[in-house]
Amino acid sequence: MVYWLDFVYSPPWFYGKDIVIDIVSVVVVLLIAVFSFRNFLLDKKNKRHFFLSSAFILLGLSFIIKILTNILSHTESWLSRQFWLSVFGTQIIKSYGFLSAIGFLLYALLTLFGFYILYVLSSKDELSMNYVIIAYFIIILTYFTRFTYFILYITAFIFLFAISRRYFLSYKETKYKNTLFLCSSFSVITLSQFVFIFTSSNPTLSVAAELIQLLGYLFLLYTFIMVLRNAKKKK
Repeated sequence: MVYWLDFVYSPPWFYGKDIVIDIVSVVVVLLIAVFSFRNFLLDKKNKRHFFLSSAFILLGLSFIIKILTNILSHTESWLSRQFWLSVFGTQIIKSYGFLSAIGFLLYALLTLFGFYILYVLSSKDELSMNYVIIAYFIIILTYFTRFTYFILYITAFIFLFAISRRYFLSYKETKYKNTLFLCSSFSVITLSQFVFIFTSSNPTLSVAAELIQLLGYLFLLYTFIMVLRNAKKKK
């Protein structure tokens, strides 16, 4: 049985560097999760901070899985050489392909659910049946990413664009500086997902997308630090 997956990895000259960027992204995203949870501890009546922390934990886990999958894919490229193929046999090669496919699907599922929670939290509406239906379609979309990888990034782009728009509209009403920072951060991350969509035609774009995404998360971390400081002052 052959396990096939339509997914574009970084160009060969960027191998290793992409993993380092993702490791930094893991640290940044999990720090945001910690700051969000600390905000929840300061005001436990506000459950949004708890779910916000949960969203970034999911994103952190997705990056960890992506790192492991990339390491596996880089290893797989060495195993695919004729010499190693003759030493280890085809069955091991197939098992590596299967693990890479499962890793990418888990990465896609956690990423989309992380962005989906952020999308829900950016709304002032209470949880409704519509959100449950959207969650169902996320699972369906994740399945189809095994055939067309860019479905993941198109869906992530839509969620993030909607989040950025909501924060922009909120800033226009309140003129609150931290809301503008949130809008800017999510806009940068939105741009990164847009660039990821086109990596099949030019794998080098994945380098730009990775760097743009990291910049967005760093800016988001700064924003959450500022929010936490303001919350402590109010306390």
